Amino acid sequence: MGATSYISSGIIEAYVSGLASSIEREELELAIAQYPEVAAEYRSCQQDMEQYIIFQSVTPPATLKEKLLLQLDTEETARANGTYVDVDAAPETPARKILVSGAWRWVAAASFLLLAGSVLLNYTQFTRYNDMRQKYEALVTSNTSMAAETNVYRTRLEQAEQNLHIVQDPSMKTVKMPGTKPFPTALATVYWNQTSKEVFVMVNNLPQPTSDKQYQLWAIVDGKPVDMGVFETGTDAKVMQKMKSVDNAEMFAVTLEKKGGSPEPTLDQMYVAGKI
Repeated sequence: MGATSYISSGIIEAYVSGLASSIEREELELAIAQYPEVAAEYRSCQQDMEQYIIFQSVTPPATLKEKLLLQLDTEETARANGTYVDVDAAPETPARKILVSGAWRWVAAASFLLLAGSVLLNYTQFTRYNDMRQKYEALVTSNTSMAAETNVYRTRLEQAEQNLHIVQDPSMKTVKMPGTKPFPTALATVYWNQTSKEVFVMVNNLPQPTSDKQYQLWAIVDGKPVDMGVFETGTDAKVMQKMKSVDNAEMFAVTLEKKGGSPEPTLDQMYVAGKI
C-alpha cells in the first residue's frame, strides 16, 4: 500500500481516535516511519482531533469539585464513625445505592468513556464528511471545466461548418490581398458573394495591432474607397468575419487605423490590397 492509499483509507483517523486494531496500528506506524507525507497527514489529523475535542469540551460548574470532595469526606467520616450504611441494609433505591456505596464513581467513569467515545466517533464522521465534500467539490469543478471546454469546441466546430458553407457557395468570389511593399509578409483574403453582395474577410497574416489601433477593410468602387468596417485579430477573433455589403467593387484593401475606424483610409498604413 502506497502513501496515497494510507491517507485515503481512513486508517489514520481510526488510529488517532483509538478505533484501529493492533495490526492496523503496527502497519500505520511503519508507514509513518517510511512515508513523510503519511507522517504529515498523521500530525495534521492529531491537531484536528485536539481542536475538535477542545471545541466540543464543556467547562464543569465551579462548585462541582467542592461537592465531590465534600461527598468523599462525608463518606470517609461515616466509615470511621461506624455509621456507614451498608447497601444491603439500606432501602433498595437507585439514588441511595449510588450516593452511599460510592458506585457514582463507576457511573461517572462510564459516562466519561461514553462521552469520549461519542466525541471520537463524531470527529471520525466529521473528518470523513469533509473528505467526501472535498472530493465532491473537486468532481463538480472538473465537470464544470470539461463542460466549458466542450462548449468551446462545439462553438469552434459550428464556426468551421459555417466557414466551409461560405467558401463552397458557388456565388462566392475569392479575392486574395497580398502584402504591400512596406508590409510584404502581410496577407488577407476577402470572400465576396456576388449575388447577395455579402462580404467576409479572413486574416491570414497580419501583425497584432496595439490596443488603440484596429484594421479597417475598404472596397474601391468607381475609383473611390468605401468603408467596409473594422475587424478583429488575434486568437479570440473569428476566422471569417462578416463585413458591410458592397456592389460593383473593383478591389479591396486593408489599412491600420485608430480604434473604431476612420472616414478616410491612411494610405501609408495600407497593409494588403487585391484586385478583383
